[in-house]
Amino acid sequence: MSKKSTLYKRVDNTGDYIKTFFTTLFIVLMFGIFNICYMIYGIFNHDTNPKKQNIDSTFEAYLVDILIDKNKEIAARNPKNYAVNMRLGILYSYKRDYLNAEKEFKNSIEKAVAYDYTPSYQLAKLYVKTDRLKEAQEEMDKIGDKPIKRLLRFKGDIYNLLGDSYYNQGYYALSVIKYEKAMKYYDAIQEKLLNSAKENYIKAYTALGDKYVEVGKIDEAIMSLNNAYELKPKDVNLNYKLGLLHVNKNPELAQNYLAYVQKKNPQALNYDLYFDLLNKLADIETQKGNFTNGELYRKKALQYQKFVKNNLLYEKDLFIDVFKTEIKIDLAAKEYITTLQFNLQNNSGLDIENLTVQAIFKDNGNVIQNFNQKIFDEVKIFKAGQVTTPIVVSASEPYKNNQSGSITVDIYAYKYPKYIVKLYSTSIPKPPVTE
Repeated sequence: MSKKSTLYKRVDNTGDYIKTFFTTLFIVLMFGIFNICYMIYGIFNHDTNPKKQNIDSTFEAYLVDILIDKNKEIAARNPKNYAVNMRLGILYSYKRDYLNAEKEFKNSIEKAVAYDYTPSYQLAKLYVKTDRLKEAQEEMDKIGDKPIKRLLRFKGDIYNLLGDSYYNQGYYALSVIKYEKAMKYYDAIQEKLLNSAKENYIKAYTALGDKYVEVGKIDEAIMSLNNAYELKPKDVNLNYKLGLLHVNKNPELAQNYLAYVQKKNPQALNYDLYFDLLNKLADIETQKGNFTNGELYRKKALQYQKFVKNNLLYEKDLFIDVFKTEIKIDLAAKEYITTLQFNLQNNSGLDIENLTVQAIFKDNGNVIQNFNQKIFDEVKIFKAGQVTTPIVVSASEPYKNNQSGSITVDIYAYKYPKYIVKLYSTSIPKPPVTE
């Protein structure tokens, strides 16, 4: 017999597998029917009894125990079949019997054929699940790096899970190392999960940079964020963070980062800081004798000031006081009439020369009316600190007998439609119709 056939020799237990398959299928069907019946019972009886709510989990545990017993019988008849031990490990892990799960996985590893590293992978996952992170890494590392696609995928998965665990515990530097190794393995096999690992890597380096900022280690923070930036240079958040950190260290580089933020997401930018930076650069250029460049920076600052004044609105700029929300029934027209009344106060500290209010009325996600009203313009200016007279928005919708549900109203405001902000959202129950 050849070496290859010896490695992949299997014990003939077809009958046992067929029996187990049909037993499992029967149990799954029973469990599905039980859940459907229980769900219907709960819907119609509104049962909130905690004991009854736990019936499904108790029944599920009972089914898992049946599967464990069945697989134990197969294991007793076929002691060399490592796949049965692995299935037992998975079942024990599912019911949180981690001691027996570990035992079965180790038994499976001892019996496994060459080049099948699935039992080791399952054991490493168990170690991650039970926060035995060092043992999880050791379990995969002791196999060595072999050019086997499945093994490299297993290693990438485990290192990705390790990165998640360290990240969730706040150990961002360690999570970065684990995500980096996951990326290496995924990249080696051109695995689709590489992009997910990269996002985790970027997330970890960003969190690490934020931690460094908290303790005043600006150089270390910049290094961490640069590592994330190399993989995602078009990320607005990373550009903004790096721009802020470079304001005092390298104003010109800071301006490059913040100019990108201004281009991609103007509302994300702190314009007071940006104006100061541009004027600072203007002074630096003037001191160098570059008067033209200095003047260009000052003109740019003025242009952005004009842009902000004419176009940008922030949620904090306006305070909304909603004092009336109602739905009335017009029996003659057979319509619901939804009405809101509110005041706005200008909290921006500046006069607003252009302001439009938008109200979107929805019924079950479907827009029934889109209300737009320009309440201030160049002639009628919204003074800083001023409170408007009551603003009324309303919408009508035909009703049907016995129709229930609610109408959702979202209130927005904007100077320029591209930079709209949400001020308020509410859901108003429909009153019953009685004719």
